[in-house]
Amino acid sequence: MDLYNRYVFKQVTNALVMILGSLTAIVWIATSLKQIENISGGGFWLFFQMTSLAMPQAMAIVTPFALLIACLYSLHKLNLDSELIVMTASGATVWRLLRPYFFLGLIISVLVLFSNLYVQPASMQKLREFIVKVRTDLIAHVLQPGKFSSPSGGKLTFHIRDRAKNGDLLGLLVQDERDPKQKLTYLAEIGELIKVEPRAFLKMKNGHIHRKQNDKDGVQIVKFDQYIFDLSEFGQTKQGEQLYKPKERFLSQLRNPSEKERQNKKFMGLLNAEFHNRFASTLYPLLFAILAVACLGVARSNRQNTTKTLVIGFSIGLMFRLAGLVAVSLLRTNPYAVILVYGIPLIGMVLGTLYIWRYMQPEIFSKFLPDRAFNLKTK
Repeated sequence: MDLYNRYVFKQVTNALVMILGSLTAIVWIATSLKQIENISGGGFWLFFQMTSLAMPQAMAIVTPFALLIACLYSLHKLNLDSELIVMTASGATVWRLLRPYFFLGLIISVLVLFSNLYVQPASMQKLREFIVKVRTDLIAHVLQPGKFSSPSGGKLTFHIRDRAKNGDLLGLLVQDERDPKQKLTYLAEIGELIKVEPRAFLKMKNGHIHRKQNDKDGVQIVKFDQYIFDLSEFGQTKQGEQLYKPKERFLSQLRNPSEKERQNKKFMGLLNAEFHNRFASTLYPLLFAILAVACLGVARSNRQNTTKTLVIGFSIGLMFRLAGLVAVSLLRTNPYAVILVYGIPLIGMVLGTLYIWRYMQPEIFSKFLPDRAFNLKTK
């Protein structure tokens, strides 16, 4: 790139770093609040690891919007400082102005693609392993004396009175509401966590089981000397294999599901939508770069209000992205919606380019036609 392009590229890159850093901090806080239940008592290092692993999925959505804001902001600043007017007066066309923005959008697209194909599934699978480890290691990370803990989304609640020096749980209570037809309450004097890789069990001694069926009155009470409660069902199958969600899978896993998964049409729709969304989402940084230049790429005087145009540009970009998300949602049930998934960003890019070509190019006319050159209309 020449000096002109390097200057504009530096301006928009600095704005992108500043905006992306702010949005990353906000997303980090939101992710931390979401994972706080899973990492209670695990320490700062566990907290940092789990929140870091959850970031790539959110950043794949946030980064293109950060690019859109950075492009609009830098163009707005160039116009306020009269730099855009000077560039236009020196002979720089709108296509030359578009070049550094489109190049930065291309870089962001490549990074988003790399994240979607490798970083995101790897981090999500690692995060799943962390969550399973935390939920099964109740002594170290979940159970706190005198507190109620729910490592299964409120369906399963644990409480202990105290913890003995040898690690035994004293005064154990377990409330199991995973079965919609009945509720089970386990009360035991002593509890012991037993690990037999890759599974974990809770051994309860000297207690009772209270069973309350929803369609019957009364409570059934069963006394036991010892009872084994299986904890390995958190995030695992009975065979100990992981059941990964579509967002947690690599491309090979998305395109080659198991025979059991192939029989589930709804789940196959989710896999298909996730596969195409990972490629279609890489088109939006390019769309946002073109859209920003189409909205604010022409020089304006200080008397003209560019703030309104800036808001309109961001709103149009937001509508295109929301339309893309709706198309991905439709693809889960309708395979023909794949046309919309790729068509929405491509149509936006074409329309933005046509608008720049039709309305933002300088018109050069002959000096012998002054009326046309100044676009004067006479009756």
